[in-house]
Amino acid sequence: MTLLEKLADFVCGSDMSVLEADERDALRAHAADAAVALVAGARSPEGRQLLAFAGSGATPDEQAGLAAAIIRSTEVDDIHIESCVTPSSIAMPAALLTHGGNFREAEDAVRIAVELSVRLGLAIEGPRALYRGLWPTCFATPLAVAAALCRMHRRDRARTVHALSMALMMSSGRIGRFAGEPTGRWIVLNAAFAAGLRAYASAAQGYKGDPSLLDGPWLENAIGAVPQADLLTDDLSRSIAMSGLGMKPFSTARQALSPTQALQDLISEGLDPHAIDSIDVRVPEAYAGMISRPLAAWRSSGYSNAGFQMALAALKPAHLLDLDRSSVMQDAELLAFARKVQVKADPLLQEDFPRRWPAEIEVRCGAQVLRRKVVSPRGDAANRLSRDEIAAKAAALLDGLQALPDKARAVSILMRTLDEPEAAVALMRQALAPSA
Repeated sequence: MTLLEKLADFVCGSDMSVLEADERDALRAHAADAAVALVAGARSPEGRQLLAFAGSGATPDEQAGLAAAIIRSTEVDDIHIESCVTPSSIAMPAALLTHGGNFREAEDAVRIAVELSVRLGLAIEGPRALYRGLWPTCFATPLAVAAALCRMHRRDRARTVHALSMALMMSSGRIGRFAGEPTGRWIVLNAAFAAGLRAYASAAQGYKGDPSLLDGPWLENAIGAVPQADLLTDDLSRSIAMSGLGMKPFSTARQALSPTQALQDLISEGLDPHAIDSIDVRVPEAYAGMISRPLAAWRSSGYSNAGFQMALAALKPAHLLDLDRSSVMQDAELLAFARKVQVKADPLLQEDFPRRWPAEIEVRCGAQVLRRKVVSPRGDAANRLSRDEIAAKAAALLDGLQALPDKARAVSILMRTLDEPEAAVALMRQALAPSA
């Protein structure tokens, strides 16, 4: 049996009974978190630009691809750090927003797409691949989308094999360093989603792929490194995705979350942010450069720059959940605070990477020096957000949206995305309407 045939058996035959009760609850919470990100993100500047780019005639399938791009653009969606994949941004739209979706299969389809995208990210060592110029989420997207659709439409094993094969062959994930706004990053992800749709549709019409694709050197040649291909199919009766899947408490590059929380913790214990003279941030070598790039005018620079995130946390914490940030990106007080932050690579912290993405900070206030290390910040799989915290995050993200006059009801509906999918999908489609 080929590796793709094993994956197809998983897609066609797996069900929710393989998950422990807490894993199933977590899956539903992650689907809800992604749905909230979509509804809020569609009203953000980047979301509006994506909707305008698509125009008013988008099909349900095209809307699903837009939804994935919008969710990712918010940087409030979930992440599996060991694979460096953000799976719910892809899985939830693929299962719930594509044409003719079977809501009775939605929960299984979300789980399958999450599991396969994370396993592929693990197989290619996503956190290391990222710094070689390969975007793990984008690389995994066609496979996840094709798998979700095969499950939703109950395709047989043979056609599922060919859909997964062609989806992988359409994967690229090779990116450059995007600069300026609007960023083409989300257009590239949208195209990867469309590739998964095309792979599924082609196999449904009888087109054939390569069932033995993963049994030779294809994956190694595709990523330019030796993969751990066995992680794709080892013990598929057990989820290896859910135990490592974490959330973000606010909009941030995950690499900047640990130092930001370290400062939040010190402030909650009485540190006066106005008394701070300087902050040294130590993080793994892998991403020290990423979170210390000079701050630019566009929003993506703000959520990846550790100094600016820490400035928001110290002086204007409400804006951590602001998906616009245009009012604060040029704030003189925030920029002055950000300049107090110096990021340094620490080889000792690198030892735990990519299993953990920690940070240690040293804060100087006159003669006083305070230190704090954060290994698993709030939202990580080892430090999960409670249901109440997820709902509070949802309420903050949806606050002020004119298209949602009854915010409390919208939060309630979206928090039950996989329990009452029809109502949640109606809200999501409303958000995706260009005139909303």
